[in-house]
Amino acid sequence: MTKNNFGYKSINELQDLYRTKEISPVEVTKEALENIDLLNSKLRAFITITDKYAIDKAKEAEKKFLKGENPKLLTGIPIAIKDVEPMANYRCTFGSLVRDGIAQEDSMTVRRIKESGGVILGKTNTPEYGHAGTSDNRVFGSSFNPWDIKKTPGGSSGGSAAAVSAGITSISQGGDGGGSIRIPGSFCGIYGIKPTQGRVSRIVDGSVRWNVVNNATSGPLSRYVEDAAILLQVLAGYSDEGEYINIKEDPEVYLDSLRKSNNYKIAFSNSVGDAEVDNEVTKIVKESLNKFTKETKSEITEINFYPESAESIYQVFFDFFCTKGYASDPILLDDEENNKLITDYVKRNWEHGKKVTGSRMFECYNKIGFYRDYTNKLFKNYDILILPTMATTAFDVNNPPESINGKKTNDPLWDFTPLTYIFNLTGNPAATLPIGFSKNKLPIGLQIVGDMGREHDVLNLSKQFQTIFEWEKYRAPTAV
Repeated sequence: MTKNNFGYKSINELQDLYRTKEISPVEVTKEALENIDLLNSKLRAFITITDKYAIDKAKEAEKKFLKGENPKLLTGIPIAIKDVEPMANYRCTFGSLVRDGIAQEDSMTVRRIKESGGVILGKTNTPEYGHAGTSDNRVFGSSFNPWDIKKTPGGSSGGSAAAVSAGITSISQGGDGGGSIRIPGSFCGIYGIKPTQGRVSRIVDGSVRWNVVNNATSGPLSRYVEDAAILLQVLAGYSDEGEYINIKEDPEVYLDSLRKSNNYKIAFSNSVGDAEVDNEVTKIVKESLNKFTKETKSEITEINFYPESAESIYQVFFDFFCTKGYASDPILLDDEENNKLITDYVKRNWEHGKKVTGSRMFECYNKIGFYRDYTNKLFKNYDILILPTMATTAFDVNNPPESINGKKTNDPLWDFTPLTYIFNLTGNPAATLPIGFSKNKLPIGLQIVGDMGREHDVLNLSKQFQTIFEWEKYRAPTAV
């Protein structure tokens, strides 16, 4: 194992060391690439490694620091990119044999990371089209969890989460359309935040750009809340190239929101609707909240967050999610040759989406409006909603739980994450942070949900939790 462990240092720590010339961006980048070589055969986190590009950008950053220039937010910082974000002239697979190819241009996310000086190490593994809560595909196979390499890291940003959890880098980019930042963040014992829908502009092809109800966004996965705030600052902001739901107001200076600890009126619910949550997860979550309240002045009130039954919410999400997927790229299913190449879960999702009727979609839009109204009313009385992130801990790859607390799951591919996707439908900012471990030494995450547009509150409270729980000191068994 390498001796410096730069992947465990924060962005500010690294840039301070660059300024004093104690270390260089080239040295840090070379170590990150060595760590990929060391661990990728075990974790399968990276699909494509952009080593020459990374070293060239690190050399450019080194020159800037040697000249005493003021760095940009990510100057000289190694970062991993989820492989649903095209990077010009490099392979982009979307986790799909059909769509595997060389990208012609940068996505908005990649463009902003480059403009901020980020040193892109490579592209990380993801399920096909990001359409699963694990990270398995037919291009590259499965990614594995640094806490137990038999287990899934979650998904769909599983490769990015595994890279941070293993100490390869302290920051990665992810995306979240149903929990895809929060699921792997929770399973891998790191921090991740899904911003308010529309906070991060995305270039979307075709008529889906004008969709008035979207569910997916880009966001950070990190070891430190401060680093997530920095990357969110990089990614956030309006662009006239972006999709229709695109917030025009300038975002907060997120690091400023961390300078003092605010007291919040907090609601805690152990579930969404009547979704089953593993008893051990519930126990660890409640113990963490007891510890938090003893060390802060924030007020926590237990409530029952129950817009509808868990099954009803799932059906609305699944119908919407699958219909959007099929409508965005129907040839993936309808072309005979493509159909032979896609994964079973994408085939299942697209086939389901193709069958959803217009009247059902109209009802789904009505239900989404109801969920938004229900959640908005909650935030008239509370500043923050806290829940478990996941219903379970990480499970063996390709073996999702068929029961929770002895009760059979309705859909094993989704019932381990019934607490995340409603906030993709409502659009609220939501983060996951690690607060403990199961008896099997697997991470357990806590989900912090904020009012619309109030990522700064989510970040502020997250920082308070990190101060108390010090999860940055955790070290996974398969790691640097």
